[in-house]
Amino acid sequence: MMMSTHALINRLKLRHLRLILELETTHTLHRAAERLNLSQPSVSKLLQEIEHALGAKLFERTSHGVTPTPSGMLAARHARLMLNDIENLQRDMAAMQEGLSGTVRIGSIVAAVPDLISPVLAEIAETRPGIGLSLTIDTSDALLIGLESGRLDFILGRPLGRYDPDALACRELGPEPLCVVTSTHNPLADKAALGLRDLSDQGWILQTEPSPMRRAIEAAFTAALLPLPAHPIEASSMFATIDLLLHSSLLAVIPCSVSRHYEKAGLIRRLPVAIPDFLGAYSLVSIRDRQLSPAANLVRTALEDAAIRIRNTTIQTSV
Repeated sequence: MMMSTHALINRLKLRHLRLILELETTHTLHRAAERLNLSQPSVSKLLQEIEHALGAKLFERTSHGVTPTPSGMLAARHARLMLNDIENLQRDMAAMQEGLSGTVRIGSIVAAVPDLISPVLAEIAETRPGIGLSLTIDTSDALLIGLESGRLDFILGRPLGRYDPDALACRELGPEPLCVVTSTHNPLADKAALGLRDLSDQGWILQTEPSPMRRAIEAAFTAALLPLPAHPIEASSMFATIDLLLHSSLLAVIPCSVSRHYEKAGLIRRLPVAIPDFLGAYSLVSIRDRQLSPAANLVRTALEDAAIRIRNTTIQTSV
């Protein structure tokens, strides 16, 4: 039977949390004991204590070591969150003692970087030197994992369907239009009009599955009643995609915001091919019940305000 919350707080120690994570990683009491600088009997005793406190068996003992039970996997998830919070507390306290205001950890899809993330963070770095900024660029699915684990304060991405919408606070920021690009030396770059059918037999670079952009590309080919490109190069990195384009006549689908940046530099060309908007808008996403620091709130508000200005400018330009 699980202890009461008050009793659990009194009994729970940080080494209990560390032990759960070490056992989840190493799958052996011996290795966990070495990494915690404890004897194996001490580790066994700690495990018994935490299992008794939680009223559940966390690990199955086998001849090959230990394997987490469903209760053990749940305990490991929460242990990771609690230890992350302690690391964040230590970091922010150290920053405050140095006269700073803490670090804001932002995750973003690449489409938001050129027009939104870069100008806002550059301004904050100049006007608020006391705020540390950490930026992670990845796909929405990877960013959501970082958000859930506590490694990120908030993200600019999409709240994918497998996450509980009630657990996430989302504010829509803007669309992510896609375009087809290639190198400047590809003869297709000089064509005045093209369709996906004209490009179906070309070599392609596609984002790795299961990213939203990959699904949008596949949906575009399906809507055009075309088979998917055969044997594409799959790349999760936008830098790798651009570099591959520079060394080939391959085609790729990338966010138009990113394309504009490289087009201005004369590195790539945009092809006159319409890609339907299967992606929809991206949002600023945070954990609803997790309070943000004052610094994180300031950065979040600055990004939301900048997104509104970009949207209004786009509307005025199109009128």
